[in-house]
Amino acid sequence: MTRPQRFRSRRQRTAALLGTVLFLVLAASGAAHAAWTTAAVQATGSVASNSVTIGQSGFDQLKFDYTSTALVATKPITLTNGAVPSSYTLTLVAATSTPAALAGAITVTTWPVAAAVNCTPGAALPGNQTVHTWSSGTTLTGPLPASASIVYCVRTSMSSPIPGAYIGGQVAARLNLSAVAGTNWKTAIASVTVVQAVADSTPPTAPTNLNDTSTTDASATLSWTAATDNVGVASYRVYRDRALIRSGITGTTFTDTGLNVGTTYTYTVDALDAAGNASVKSSDATAATSSVPSSTGWYRVKSGLLCVTGPSTANAAVTIQVCNDALTTQLWQYDLINQSEYLINSQAAAGLVWQRTSSRALVVATRNTNDSSQQWGGMISGNGLYQFTTQVNRNKTECIAVPSYTAGTALQTQNCAAVSAQQFTLTAVN
Repeated sequence: MTRPQRFRSRRQRTAALLGTVLFLVLAASGAAHAAWTTAAVQATGSVASNSVTIGQSGFDQLKFDYTSTALVATKPITLTNGAVPSSYTLTLVAATSTPAALAGAITVTTWPVAAAVNCTPGAALPGNQTVHTWSSGTTLTGPLPASASIVYCVRTSMSSPIPGAYIGGQVAARLNLSAVAGTNWKTAIASVTVVQAVADSTPPTAPTNLNDTSTTDASATLSWTAATDNVGVASYRVYRDRALIRSGITGTTFTDTGLNVGTTYTYTVDALDAAGNASVKSSDATAATSSVPSSTGWYRVKSGLLCVTGPSTANAAVTIQVCNDALTTQLWQYDLINQSEYLINSQAAAGLVWQRTSSRALVVATRNTNDSSQQWGGMISGNGLYQFTTQVNRNKTECIAVPSYTAGTALQTQNCAAVSAQQFTLTAVN
């Protein structure tokens, strides 16, 4: 080998050694940190830096609604390491709180347990627990060997009674998790959030002093004294004869319309708050509608489940048919012509009224206020049950009757009796 060749070979070996030294120096420098660090994996609550990984499970179970009877939540959180020994930092803290003071009113107690099954609602505190709030935050740190795990028992609680200012509030509680391997390999922070809320479980008081303030032949107006609630009453519901008839009432009065003539109803009221808690119902109140139909209203006359229906031409029979709200032939008006007698007008055929024929049939005929066969009286024969009466030759009283409860049956008059065939209900439609 010549002298120049030996010199070039020596320079090549020196350069190779220098390159190895530079690689090792860079591998231990901040440049390695940039190569190993990646973003947190928030969906699973784990963090990874190439082969440096750590994850958590269980924090989602701390979602909780506090009530007057549910004041404590106890759940395990498990941290699991990957293939590289590392140290973790776990922080439990409020991300947001409404109202702001609520985060400071929820105590967060943590302690390590041997396994998740040891973290139960009845688990006793070991003495080495940490006690903070969501507002002050809790930070837990420690080493984890490769493929190892650690379990923390987390207990959150509120004191009783819960202040009214916190009802309906909530805290967005956040878990932040990161890991470090050695002095340079660090993971970004992974965050998971759950909501702890203060539910309103206290119902309003019952409304009081429910009473009927006024009635007509077709309506009843009710009033009551307002209920009270720890947060506020949102609305009221009204029941007629135990059945709900109206909700969403924001005041303390209500008028029930479309009632039957001569009928006594029983009403109750309850209160709701914004959380949907219902009070017990109020005491009963009764309201009785007038037994005298209004001469300005229109009524649907029913026999059982069928409606009295008129023809559109004179001298045709009045029958019972299937009720149909769209038919004006089923609407009748009671036109008072003296102190106790009416002409019963048809809405569908102006100028036509009920008339008794000599054969006792009920027809509609041209209005004549002097014709006694068109003059009808009425009397209540039970709660909400009405009988139509007419004077025959001024010496005999007859009542309108339904011979058969079959659609299409023509009405007629009979000697008055306390029988269902002669009993009708009158319901106002306007």
